[in-house]
Amino acid sequence: MAIIGSSRDKRNGLPLSQNLAEMERTREGYWRAYPKTSPVKLRWRALTVRHCFHVLPGESILEIGAGSGLWTEHLAKVFRGANPITAAVFNDEFLPAGQARALPATEFVRVEDLTRDLPEGSFDYVIGTAILCHNLYSQNLSAIYRLLKPGGHLMFFEANYWNPQVFLKSTVPFLGRLAGNARCQVGMRRYELMKDASHQGFTHVQAIPYDIIHPLTPRFLIKWLKAIAFILEHTPFVREFCGTLYIWAKKPGDEDLRRPKVALDNHTALFGSTSVVVPCHNEEMNVRPLVSALLQAYGNYIQEIILVNDNSRDRTADVVRELALEERKVKLIDRKPPNGVGRALRDGYQAAQGRYILTMDCDFVHIIPEFRDLFDAIAAGHDGAIGSRFSHQSVLINYPIGKILANRGFHLLLNVLLGMRIRDISNNLKLIRADVLKGITIEENHFAANVETGLKPILAGYDIQEVPISWINRTLDMGASSFRVLRLGPYYAMTLFRIVYRTWRGRSGARKAQRRLAATTVAPETKSSAP
Repeated sequence: MAIIGSSRDKRNGLPLSQNLAEMERTREGYWRAYPKTSPVKLRWRALTVRHCFHVLPGESILEIGAGSGLWTEHLAKVFRGANPITAAVFNDEFLPAGQARALPATEFVRVEDLTRDLPEGSFDYVIGTAILCHNLYSQNLSAIYRLLKPGGHLMFFEANYWNPQVFLKSTVPFLGRLAGNARCQVGMRRYELMKDASHQGFTHVQAIPYDIIHPLTPRFLIKWLKAIAFILEHTPFVREFCGTLYIWAKKPGDEDLRRPKVALDNHTALFGSTSVVVPCHNEEMNVRPLVSALLQAYGNYIQEIILVNDNSRDRTADVVRELALEERKVKLIDRKPPNGVGRALRDGYQAAQGRYILTMDCDFVHIIPEFRDLFDAIAAGHDGAIGSRFSHQSVLINYPIGKILANRGFHLLLNVLLGMRIRDISNNLKLIRADVLKGITIEENHFAANVETGLKPILAGYDIQEVPISWINRTLDMGASSFRVLRLGPYYAMTLFRIVYRTWRGRSGARKAQRRLAATTVAPETKSSAP
């Protein structure tokens, strides 16, 4: 890769370092101009970084253009002080403010030249917000490539060229400068950006539309608009007009060699407490990496891993038997026909011996670091926790719009009919007290059983917390999912209406009982007050 310390833009003569300093000043002013919405958006971005990368304790992070630390503060909170953050600042006036924040595991450093002032190949992740969208971004990517470790990732949140406001400011520079844009600032075009990043040597390049909520939106409206915005941000064509792109790319290298082998089981009260129950149908390629990752991250929590072979046609059962010989915590339930997720969950729950049951699917191996939040919720005293895919603190990757619309429609109907505020109870990522799950009746035999395992404990009055997570749809090497919206949707609807009917009937019976009780207590008083 070429060193770009002296590279200059032929049009305006600005070197990369001056571009970065100007972008940092402009971005600082922009975030301060919207004090009501900026903290919300900056937190969303920090959580997106965490959920996309599944950052492990000890991995190093470089933030480019940290300024006074407005975003850095959110990053430090999200990463819980477990990751060393280097906050690179390009303007002298911002450095004291950043250092004064005294953020845990965070060092603010003044950088004159990004191509030489920081050590080569020293960071697991390089990130930034509104700092890369300038006319020297290609050289900027080259400098970032140099700083990343082999197998490291970058992620930047930058202005989307096709957003109407950005488009206008980009095509009419006078309007851009009037609005406060830096002289070098440009909107990012997805495919040009992806091409340039590939030319710099990056792989797995993605430029994904993100955040359609305008910064002038009143803060009290954001929570009401999030659900609509979430759908729009994943709707083909419409999503192209989002205000931001998040840009994600990887430097070639062995990720397993780069990433530390870190145990995430730090709540001693939960040691030996958990039975993991995993329905498996044709999952021979996933069970071994899943078991290995679970034991590496949460081995002290796990009492047993129950893999329920649900009439697979491949070698799933044979692979599980091999694993059981290697690891005493692995147990096989080899089901006979008929198959079905609900049936597999019933058998798995019945066999579980732990105080808690972690129920999950075989293709969740990539998001295992996310499970920390589930265990944190249990350690905080909740009866259970459910992984929620649908919030601005969650990340969906390669998730079909059809599934999103079906899920959002289902939960809207659920909330209206039951008077609740639930985001996502229909997936199979749950950590709940074993006696709670064993105490409910799973009536559905297939995927709709996931509604019962999520909704019935909540309706029974248990304290179940929703935890934002990322959700990565299956890649080719993970096999195909057997979930089909059109085929299985009616089962979800029938399950919901059955639960709603019983809930309404129960509430009606409770009100009648209260009225009868009130009548029996008032009657004697009325009689005694007669002359």
